[in-house]
Amino acid sequence: MRVPALFTVLLAGCFSPQGEPLEFETLPFENAYTQFPDIVLRPFTFDDLLCPDGEPSVFYAVYREGLTEPAPIVLFFHAGAFDYVKTPEPTDPLAGQHYQEDSRFTAEWAGNKVFETFGLLPGEAIDESEINEGTLPAALADAGAFTLYPANCWGDLWHNEDYYSPNDWNADGAVHRQGRFLAWWMTRIASTDAAEATEWRARYGLDTLTVPLDASAVHIVGLGEGGRAAAELLRRVRDAGDTHMPPVNGVIMDSTMDKLFALTGNDPADLPYKTGLQRIFPEETDGLGTDDIGQYSLHRWISERGLTSTLQLTWSSADPQVPDDTITDLIGLQTVYPTLMTVTDVGTTAHVFLNNDLPAARRAVTRMLGEE
Repeated sequence: MRVPALFTVLLAGCFSPQGEPLEFETLPFENAYTQFPDIVLRPFTFDDLLCPDGEPSVFYAVYREGLTEPAPIVLFFHAGAFDYVKTPEPTDPLAGQHYQEDSRFTAEWAGNKVFETFGLLPGEAIDESEINEGTLPAALADAGAFTLYPANCWGDLWHNEDYYSPNDWNADGAVHRQGRFLAWWMTRIASTDAAEATEWRARYGLDTLTVPLDASAVHIVGLGEGGRAAAELLRRVRDAGDTHMPPVNGVIMDSTMDKLFALTGNDPADLPYKTGLQRIFPEETDGLGTDDIGQYSLHRWISERGLTSTLQLTWSSADPQVPDDTITDLIGLQTVYPTLMTVTDVGTTAHVFLNNDLPAARRAVTRMLGEE
């Protein structure tokens, strides 16, 4: 897939061939739904991480430049981050047949996916079952949120990170996946350790922001596979012993499989997906898929720790990508937390809904930011 024209301009204008930032250029952001003329887009290289194709990973910030009140921080995780090479070649582990039709291990794919989420890939669809018109990014920006959009080029369901949750390095052809590492470092902008937050912002250029940030908490939005980042970030605190995770005030999950263990049985139809899960969760699968991947579900986390922030689930019982038994346990918690949880079954045969429904996107954002 070609790189979108705007993405090409951003890379050409802001980055050197080595991926080191030369300047952080602020460009206007406008899709079909934005209402304010001062919304801007800024790209950043995350020079600690390279994509499997050797290109630097990237994240983006979208916000209203003219804000004077502290902006709530939102971490937005895109859909589609699942892929593996069926039989990696020793000399080129990214060559060969992928699980997906087109490789999702490239910086180009990840950039395209973020711009599709923005509603800025007109006439193109990376996933035909999704309709991404950019209503959620527009609703967030219009509401005054400062939103970070990391681009996942590792196809790892936002789970993998060296030392704490590594992928199967041998099965993946000596490729390290780092989606959770990138997701985790997005939280550092609001680290409860002020020195760490200051260092992180300066290191990646966010210290030049003109908009003030409300660093007292973060909010999480996840579309499709991106919704899994919520549980991954919460569990990462326990796995790594980090005590500086900012509080999470609200979560939006749209079309997310929460209970992946439901797909690790002996049904032949699940085998291709199960093979990918074994690459991503090598310590939780025993080759037969009978160990507990469920510990990485939001349902498990809430059952053990309780729910203290708002959680909005949008899903469809007719979604071709989300079997009912992967989400029903999480939905069942609504009876335990009726004031914190809201669940909406769209009931249509599609995948990802809030990013093409402006009224629903605005309602979800208002509730997540605590403004209703």
